[in-house]
Amino acid sequence: MATTRQDAWTDDEDLLLAEVVLRHIQEGGTQLSAFKEVGRHLSRTPAACGFRWNSYVRKQYKERIEE
Repeated sequence: MATTRQDAWTDDEDLLLAEVVLRHIQEGGTQLSAFKEVGRHLSRTPAACGFRWNSYVRKQYKERIEE
């Protein structure tokens, strides 16, 4: 029987993370400030947000980051 981790990321959380990080990048902010903002909204640490961004979400938005 497959179980889902209690702290697993949802698609909506991944989308929020991507939107906030991309906005910070476009506005000249830092990724760390984006991770802190997302962490406050999702009750996750900035480190958890950064790990998720770098290990999974960033790859899906590579073209938008390079703009």
